[in-house]
Amino acid sequence: MIDPILRANLTPEQYHAATDPADIVLCLACAGSGKSRTLAYRIARLIDEGNPPESIIAFTFTEKAAEAIKRRVAGALEQCGLPVALVGAMYIGTIHSYSQHLLGQSDARYLQFDVLDDNKLKLYLLSRFGPLGLPAVQSAFGARMFATISEISNAWKLANDEMLSYAAVTAHNRELGNCLQTIYDSLIRDEYVDFSLMIRLAAEALQNNDPAVVRALEHVRYLMVDEYQDVNPSQEALIQGIRTRAGSLFVVGDDDQSIYGWRGADVQNIIDFAARHPGCSTHTLRTNFRSTTAIVETSRDFVRIELAASRIDKDPVSHSDGNIRHFGNFWFDARSDEAEWVASRIEELIGTEYEDETGVRGLTRSDFAILMRSVMGGTRNGGQPHYQAFTDALTAHNIPYVIEAEAGIFVRPHARVLRGAMELLRNPGISRANARLFFDSEVIPVFPLADFNQFVAVLTAWNTQIHAPAGGARRKVYPQNLVHQLLEAFRIASSGFDDSVMRDLGIFSGIILDIEQVFVSVDSAFRFGQVLNFLSNVAESGYDTSMVEIEARPDAVTISTVHKMKGLEFPVVFVVDVVNARFPRSNSSYQGWLPAAIIQPITARGLYINDVYGEGRLFYTAITRAERFLYVSGSANHPGLRRAKNPSRFKLRLGHAEMETDPAVIPALNRAPQRRRIEDTSMPTSFTEIKDYLECPMKYKFRKIFGFSPAVPDLFGFGLTTHTSINKLHQEYPNASPTAAQAEQAVEDIFHLKHVFPSNDPVHSPGPYENAKTKTKQIVGRYVEEYPEDFQQSRQVEANFEIRANAALITGAIDLLLKEDNRGAVLAAKIIDFKSMDHPIPPVEFFWINLALQVQLYARGARVVLGENAETGAVHLLKAENEPAVPNRVEIPIDDVAVDSAIANIQWAVDRILEGDFPKRPSQGKCEECDFKKICDKVREDFLTNDVPPEIHIPESNGINRIHVRAFSDVD
Repeated sequence: MIDPILRANLTPEQYHAATDPADIVLCLACAGSGKSRTLAYRIARLIDEGNPPESIIAFTFTEKAAEAIKRRVAGALEQCGLPVALVGAMYIGTIHSYSQHLLGQSDARYLQFDVLDDNKLKLYLLSRFGPLGLPAVQSAFGARMFATISEISNAWKLANDEMLSYAAVTAHNRELGNCLQTIYDSLIRDEYVDFSLMIRLAAEALQNNDPAVVRALEHVRYLMVDEYQDVNPSQEALIQGIRTRAGSLFVVGDDDQSIYGWRGADVQNIIDFAARHPGCSTHTLRTNFRSTTAIVETSRDFVRIELAASRIDKDPVSHSDGNIRHFGNFWFDARSDEAEWVASRIEELIGTEYEDETGVRGLTRSDFAILMRSVMGGTRNGGQPHYQAFTDALTAHNIPYVIEAEAGIFVRPHARVLRGAMELLRNPGISRANARLFFDSEVIPVFPLADFNQFVAVLTAWNTQIHAPAGGARRKVYPQNLVHQLLEAFRIASSGFDDSVMRDLGIFSGIILDIEQVFVSVDSAFRFGQVLNFLSNVAESGYDTSMVEIEARPDAVTISTVHKMKGLEFPVVFVVDVVNARFPRSNSSYQGWLPAAIIQPITARGLYINDVYGEGRLFYTAITRAERFLYVSGSANHPGLRRAKNPSRFKLRLGHAEMETDPAVIPALNRAPQRRRIEDTSMPTSFTEIKDYLECPMKYKFRKIFGFSPAVPDLFGFGLTTHTSINKLHQEYPNASPTAAQAEQAVEDIFHLKHVFPSNDPVHSPGPYENAKTKTKQIVGRYVEEYPEDFQQSRQVEANFEIRANAALITGAIDLLLKEDNRGAVLAAKIIDFKSMDHPIPPVEFFWINLALQVQLYARGARVVLGENAETGAVHLLKAENEPAVPNRVEIPIDDVAVDSAIANIQWAVDRILEGDFPKRPSQGKCEECDFKKICDKVREDFLTNDVPPEIHIPESNGINRIHVRAFSDVD
């Protein structure tokens, strides 16, 4: 029994929520009250009671939150003496990812759909502006092009979130309704899906009792939903569709932190939960483990008065005041004074002794956040952007910063100059004089080591590629390559920029990746002009850089809107610019393009508008991000404004016995050596990430810390569509081998490439698309012919697993062939990792390192997923011929020693990543094939440790069957 463990690790409130046996449970979790911990131990309790992990689903709203909860669950399982790898057998992840999984059960084709976030959806609309019917809507509303893209994107998401009929929209506005229907048809044809459509389709499949989708839920018994206050109608429909089949629902959230009503999150879902589920059990987690007494009591009193009867009553209390605390509420004469005080106070507090559960350390720059209602606003009347006074003050104090807001990377000049250099290529034939003028006035002040001759060479070459003569053959170009070549000419490899600057440039590279992934092709001056237009419009004002996936924030002060910091916490928080008409904002009505007859019943529920109650929840969320130091401030005189500002009603509402109003007062400070806190967001989470580190740590840093990306190749997606064709065959022929004709038909049904145009005459003049399809038919046909036993009383499954690597949890997925008896009992299991590649010629032992590592990790995962050892492990090289001397299915060592060596390498890499150890480990072979060779100086560096991980066991190659990872075995 694990009851003593639960009692030892949970508060009484958490314990009762974690152990409540009721089928329907509402858990109200005040800010910082340990809801993830409670959820984790509830899952551990279910496993301990004998429930299979496959019966558990836990929804989160972000991938990072999912990874954090997985680590919590792993820790809880470990505490309870249960296998950590069981985490992989349950589903813990975003609601949209699970939706895609469900859809894939009914049609394997959905598994190869590319997912569009908000940024990519706008790119999709731009790249297909005419064919999607946007010009007709633009004309009807008299709007500019990019305003049209933004408004139609919003209308599309709202229609799906509310599960509105496109025909109903057409009945009131023909152009808009037809456009929405055309977007739907186009997305399905092109095999894209955005978050809103993905969830809607899954919810509708459940409403329609789709047999395959319902069958996929047969094993599900427990559904848990984190951040329940943020669900919208389509998400609620999906949750209820699963709940009616699973039977058990546990939701956790806080109505006081419901801050996304403007995009459809309905706070009434959580407020009315008990009324909709009579007899449900309710728990409240009151103890705040994050913030001091002054912060907890001040925020509690604020939200009680501000929201009154429109909230659920809760009474949060603080667990501890910590070793130091301070709460201030200040007013300054001028914004510049406010900003200077903030920068000075940060400078004073850096290195302050700070004690938490990890021990004693000195605060670093990443421990500070400056939060405001709007970061980029303020320019309408000719004033400065809201952030500028604060970034100017931080710069004057030599304090680096990052801006987590739309277009934040363009605040500093580096990304602006890079974009400006690309802009020089909009028109053909840039002159040397203009190139020199731009270089001297823009490039050199920002990139002082830049090489003019190389800069001109890049412009000249790209001018030729982009501006082909009329009537000539189109030539596809790759803007990502242009970015890398420009940065090489700017000599960033030798410039010694800090991580904040490199992150800006890396995120710019991430924007270009989005463009290349969504545009079918950039193959004309017009298309390249569209790219530039996007960079100057959407990327400047509406591109959410927080969606670019990077592993960790630099050691820099965070400047952000409150919305971007939901779910995060900082030792020191400054909530600035708290002035009238800014925080809170004035009430506003729905300003979008959906017809009034459709939108009015929705806005009547308080959605897609801005009101003082939503603003109150937002301010409460802002001040509860603070752990020990909270400073709320505002100022009277702002540049560009003729009238002085007054303090906000929110600011005036605050009061506490500990509240300081004199900005000159500072508590007594002790000093300690600065040490960054290891955050959940900095943890590596997948083998794909780890393998970069084991090749060259700097490669990992370029990709995962800075965010740089390579160009998207023409045949991007070839491996996925080939693999999906094989999955389709296993889905349709679970007990007998398909014929060659059936294999060919599966490819016809599944094959799709997004970045190659099909030929206009595929029969008489096949092009790259048709050739790739023919190759896939050959590969799949050969697989069916050579390995019929894979289908005979066998079942292919993709099983997820998690492996604990010290503080991190590494995620993977196993391709398993399960041989079963007539009753479905597993008789034997094989791990097969399908790869769309051929043997290297000549043979290279390095080729096998990552392949062997991956299969060996899968073997460890299989032992837990199946409860027994996998019989064999192999890599199946789909492009290789199957010859006796060189087979295309190659056995990988998966004995205990080989698997333990693989795990040890993963654990070693995780430790080094968390220590911030990213040396360059160059070699001629590695650097030649590296995606980042143009922006790296390739100078060898040593690790901070002398520890070397064990050798990897590989298939024999050149007489070698054991080898160190390339960070050691392949270094010049």
